[in-house]
Amino acid sequence: MKLRRWLASIEPRVLNQFERRWLAWMKPWIDSHELLSFRRYPLAIGVAIGVTLGVIPTQIEVIFVFVLCVLMRGNIVAATVVGWYNNAFTIVPLYIVAYYIGDLLVPGHRPIPKLENPNGDWWGAFQMWVEALGMPLLVGLPVLGLSLGIVSYFLVHLLWLRPVWARAKRMRERKR
Repeated sequence: MKLRRWLASIEPRVLNQFERRWLAWMKPWIDSHELLSFRRYPLAIGVAIGVTLGVIPTQIEVIFVFVLCVLMRGNIVAATVVGWYNNAFTIVPLYIVAYYIGDLLVPGHRPIPKLENPNGDWWGAFQMWVEALGMPLLVGLPVLGLSLGIVSYFLVHLLWLRPVWARAKRMRERKR
């Protein structure tokens, strides 16, 4: 409940930034697309988009996040922030999970290559490792991203409605 109130308090402050003369022309468009709305549906869509596209390890995901949030009327702030779950600490485990998902879907079995660093160049070693993962990774990443996005969409709805269900339960118990 506190999170919902805090999110509701953010929305007017963010929209007030569009009162500035050089941003005023965008405010009606942003309001009509709910890009900065912290209500349940835009927030759930934004989180789902951010988590789905978060498996893309480059900054180009922000462009896709913006376009999809505009098309699907999702919260762009939530989508951008949630997309940061893919970072230097989580990229290897995510890619391994994506590889195994892709390995299940692509015919033929390929053992996962080892991540070796013979000359001290970690970024080059990581790039070679990703290239060696090949087709299973290419198939597994979108499947993993979509799966995580769908789960996160329903999780936001569940967390948002949890106080409502708790209140309904308390009211039923009072009637007894």
